[in-house]
Amino acid sequence: MYDTLKIKYQVTHLPKEVIESTEQSFIWKGLTWNPTFNDATQKVNGYKTRVNNLDLRLKGNTIFCNNSLQKWYMDNNYEPFTYTEVVKAIEKLNQTLPFNVYEAKVILLAVGIVIEAEAKPILDTWLSLNGKQPIPMLGANKQYGKKFYLTDYNVKGYDKTYEVKTHDRIKLNRQLFRFELEIYTRNLNKRKNAIGIYSVKDLTDKYKYQMLLDELLNKYEKIDKQQAIPLSRLNNKEKEILALFQNKEILQQYKVDHYESYRKKETLTIK
Repeated sequence: MYDTLKIKYQVTHLPKEVIESTEQSFIWKGLTWNPTFNDATQKVNGYKTRVNNLDLRLKGNTIFCNNSLQKWYMDNNYEPFTYTEVVKAIEKLNQTLPFNVYEAKVILLAVGIVIEAEAKPILDTWLSLNGKQPIPMLGANKQYGKKFYLTDYNVKGYDKTYEVKTHDRIKLNRQLFRFELEIYTRNLNKRKNAIGIYSVKDLTDKYKYQMLLDELLNKYEKIDKQQAIPLSRLNNKEKEILALFQNKEILQQYKVDHYESYRKKETLTIK
């Protein structure tokens, strides 16, 4: 279920190359670190390295690690990533990265699920989420998904089969739809019914894993969706009401300009 992670870890003993702000690449903790430079001053402002798809950045005495945990462990994020596999992935990550991963602070987390279904019929029903309209996700000049950008989190759904074919040049023999939630952990922790994701160790807690899955499904349920209404059975007045209530912007303005008529239409029941 876990996908993208952004974590950080404070280093207590930095190598001399970092302390001296060397402009040359160097080996530390079994990895080759390359300098990064400030665009304006051209002075060293940090170091970077990679572990497969994982991007590691060293700024001051803090290491940041970012990218998909599932892709790092399984080479893809379209197969099931169960709790047992998550625990094994984090254990392997701890053996691979040059710091105690379990103690690293989680800044951002993405969780997602994949189901075997055609994406378009699902996405075509999406209207809005908390009053926000979805933004098309494009790949190779084709829309293959939709994404909602909100203040505290983002959610997206997309045609995983098409995305894998376009980006990875892999042809899957089944139709897959992926739904994903991206959220900063501060928004999971500083609220009523907090989940409490502070360190990577929290991601191995089975109860919190289930809570994050519930959070993901709850976000999906909150998406306003177009109802499958048999239009052929509606009269002209019912079609007019349906069209009005499915366009949020027009509905809001209509409510302001014609409040009494809005109230009457709101009480009508479509048979």
